[in-house]
Amino acid sequence: MKRFICLCMAFAMCAALLAGCGKFDIDNEDLTAYVKLGDIENFTYEEVCSQYTEHREQLAETVTSFYPTTGYTLDFLVKAELVGEEDSLTEIEEWTHNTDSDYVTGYDVYRDNANAAFDYGICYKVEDVSENTTASRTVKIGEEFSFTMELDDDYENAELAGKTVKFTVNVKKAIPVVYSDSYISDKLLSFYTAVAGSKEIIEYGDTVKMDFTGTVDGEKFDGGTAEDYSIIVGEAGFIDGFEDQLVGHKNGEKFEITVTFPEDYEADESLAGKEAVFEIEIKDVYNDNDLIEDNTPFSSMWELKEAFRIESYAPFAVMDILYDRSELIAYPEKLVSTFEKIYKDQVNRRISEQIQVYAQYGMSYTKKEMREMLYPDGSDKTYVEESAKKAAYQYLIVKMLQKELGLEYTDEDYEENLQTMAEEYTSYYGVEYTAKDIEDLFGEEILRLSFIETLVSDVLAERITGMPEIPQAEDSQTEE
Repeated sequence: MKRFICLCMAFAMCAALLAGCGKFDIDNEDLTAYVKLGDIENFTYEEVCSQYTEHREQLAETVTSFYPTTGYTLDFLVKAELVGEEDSLTEIEEWTHNTDSDYVTGYDVYRDNANAAFDYGICYKVEDVSENTTASRTVKIGEEFSFTMELDDDYENAELAGKTVKFTVNVKKAIPVVYSDSYISDKLLSFYTAVAGSKEIIEYGDTVKMDFTGTVDGEKFDGGTAEDYSIIVGEAGFIDGFEDQLVGHKNGEKFEITVTFPEDYEADESLAGKEAVFEIEIKDVYNDNDLIEDNTPFSSMWELKEAFRIESYAPFAVMDILYDRSELIAYPEKLVSTFEKIYKDQVNRRISEQIQVYAQYGMSYTKKEMREMLYPDGSDKTYVEESAKKAAYQYLIVKMLQKELGLEYTDEDYEENLQTMAEEYTSYYGVEYTAKDIEDLFGEEILRLSFIETLVSDVLAERITGMPEIPQAEDSQTEE
């Protein structure tokens, strides 16, 4: 979703903020009586990275179950066992880290290509990593799961080469990815457009984009045909022999390869043991790491993607930095009171919604019982008070920044932002939203405030020093 959608939610749907009698006149009050604004000129990339890390750590506190994917960072217990005859298991001590004093920490999923098979077992619901599936694994904190992996015949440890290992993993902590690969895909595509550099001959480790059509006994089969399909040769996990036979062919070449499905092929038993012929057309060949190393300060795809994630978070980060730099002098009581009403309403809505949810399962709760369940020991009052003060503080700073930066925000700007937001909601939810629908949903005042914060944060983000230089195509319209 777009940044201003997130900002709307962050201000807790306070459409009533500027309505009613006795309101706090934020446009005409002397806001310096309440807040001393911090330095707005100097922001460093190191500070942004620190805020990004802190934000992810905060998100991790709420994670109880998740779908692991690229960008996640995990702490986990792991037990590695060699699978022997009759499925006997012998622990591999050097790979086992399975106690509270000895476990894997700060493990970045899909960062190291050498661990790609292991990461596949973590991310996908498979019993063995040789299985092909698109079903993501649901991982629950503190709950074990296992998968097996057959090591290569030429594995560096001769005693383990060609052997099957069972891994049992228990995730203790998961630090989520803030922006998915799909979110940063425009930035990545723009980078490749800017630095496009094709190779002539395919080698292991190259990215190959191709069309292919597979047949068995002259007939096409499900999953055997694709266009503009990209793989990293040697790391894609295709049927044995497929990727090896790509090596040495030329960019733009058309050719055939022949492979044989395994006798125990479970993805489609009708193909087990069958010989398949694939017609291949190579559309492009390039090496990701070469392009990245030659054109950026980074050396791998993981590092480049992480830089794009941080870049996407930078406008949020500068606002957090400024909130920390600024100093509260006094809270405007009227403003805090208004926010308290908003958050009280939010608490009451949540209680009512949860009562309805439980009722669907035949469980009946009173409002008092549900309140105690959701907010034990009166924690709802603490939540309301702290949230109201935080929101009021941030609200003051946003309005001070608009004035300090001399940023005009017109009705025309508002209408344009509103229409863009409606289009984004339509695209994201698959249901048509009009500008009026969005205004009815959030309220004009909170929308204007959110759009202004976006405007302010974009200006401040331009003042960040030390941002890594990553080429982007000149006509790129990467969305924030």
